[in-house]
Amino acid sequence: MDLAEVCEKLTRADQLDATKKAITVLWCVDKGSPGKPMTVYALARTLSTHRLGNPNREVLAKGLAASPLTLKKGAGFVLKAGAGETVSSWLTELLGTAVPNVDQAAGYLPEAVWNKTRGYIEKVCTQLNGCYHYGFHDGAAVMVRRLIETLIIEAYEHLGRPEDIRDSNGHYLMLGDLVGVALGQKGLSLGREAKTALQDIQKLGDRSAQNRKFNAVKADLDLSRPGTRVSSEELINIATLRHQ
Repeated sequence: MDLAEVCEKLTRADQLDATKKAITVLWCVDKGSPGKPMTVYALARTLSTHRLGNPNREVLAKGLAASPLTLKKGAGFVLKAGAGETVSSWLTELLGTAVPNVDQAAGYLPEAVWNKTRGYIEKVCTQLNGCYHYGFHDGAAVMVRRLIETLIIEAYEHLGRPEDIRDSNGHYLMLGDLVGVALGQKGLSLGREAKTALQDIQKLGDRSAQNRKFNAVKADLDLSRPGTRVSSEELINIATLRHQ
């Protein structure tokens, strides 16, 4: 969940005062840039921009300084270690929505690989990292499968060759067939490691999604992790999905 989504939820959290809303913003920023301080001016402006009030900066500074969840750092404030669970509980209690505290930068697929691509791709990667972080390994394997399927389709659409990966009814192929085409004569310009990884990802994802007697474990995900990163990055580059 990015800053805009969190702030949108905060518009419905009237029980939170300006200090707690600012701390929630700090929590959201800390997930993407751990340890990065925000000044009181920047926090107040963020609250105002996202229709969360127009707090008095002096009062806000006093509230942040007095909070057990924040720490003064330079000209700004940062979230203290362990404070994220408290902030997440505020949103869960007030909005009935669980907001997992996942460090995306240290997730299964580093944020640097997929950040600033497409919103729907970023959401898939966020869920992938959340599943891996909390030990939902079948879920993580299925999300990797979905990510690669999406990226292959994006690559062919960008190249102006969507018909290469459609069936006779005009529907996009399933991942197994997509991988077959991507590695065949009408394939994509992928490196050797990425080509091998696509096959491994498809097999693990299919097992987790379709084999009722199979349950993925962390070792399965860790084994395919380097290949997932390489193949994802190559497909993102082929589809020129990353924007500045």
